[in-house]
Formats: sequence, C-alpha cells, structure tokens
Amino acid sequence: MNELEPIRNGVDRQTLAKHENMTSLEVYDKYGAMAYGIILQILPQVHLAQEVLVSVFSSPQLKACNSYPFSFAACIIKLARAQAVEAKRKLMAIAPSSEHFPAAEASPEQIFELSFRQGYTPEEVAGKLNISKSEVLRSFHEYFKLYRNA
Repeated sequence: MNELEPIRNGVDRQTLAKHENMTSLEVYDKYGAMAYGIILQILPQVHLAQEVLVSVFSSPQLKACNSYPFSFAACIIKLARAQAVEAKRKLMAIAPSSEHFPAAEASPEQIFELSFRQGYTPEEVAGKLNISKSEVLRSFHEYFKLYRNA
C-alpha cells in the first residue's frame, strides 16, 4: 500500500501497529526528510526549518498520527505544514510583509504557492491579489486539475 493512499474500510490495523512500535527516532528516520522538505517550502530559512522539524517530531500530536484516518505519512505532512505555517505567522507578526501582487499575473500555481507554501489563507490571498475569495478557490481547483493531468 502506498503511504499516501487513503486506507480503505477505516483503519489499517497492521499499519497502525507497525507505527505504534516505532521509536521517535525511527519515525524521524523514516519521515524526517519528507517533513523537512515540506517545512523548507514554507520556511526557506534553514535554521528556522530545523527548529520546526524538531518540534514536529517532539510534538505530543505525533502520537495522534497512529489513529489518523488516512496514512501516517499524511498525518506527518499535515502536522509539519501546520507547524511551519504557525512559525511563519509568528515571524510575519514580528516583521510583517506588505507584498501585493498584480492580479493579472496570478496563475493557479502562484495562488497555490501563496496559500500552501507561504501559509496565507484564501482570504489573505484574495486581498494580496485584489481578487475575490471565490476566484482563489476556483484557482485551487484549476491547480489540482492541472496537477492531476500532468
């Protein structure tokens, strides 16, 4: 089974048992590079990304991944992204960015980049691009269609 596929018929007990028996270091060895890559996309500062990576694998929320309805890897992706976005928000509170982008140049890829990798909410992306929230959501849909067909 592919780690990123949803588990059919509820919870895959064999996969859960395998992860419950892993030490934190084994979980880090198996999923650390993946989580670090996601964190670096959101926080390109290496030292901050490393701090977030440590917080992901020392987080009590990591134990909850054993009962996540999809795969363990998907849970770690979600946890890494959430902690990286939170760290970026704290960083932006200290040194706010007043970036505005011309809406005419906004492609579905750029809108997805702002939301997923830079951590802006759809409302914030709409404000930065001076477009409606529904246009942002439509762009997400277009991005996923393009990605699926690629």
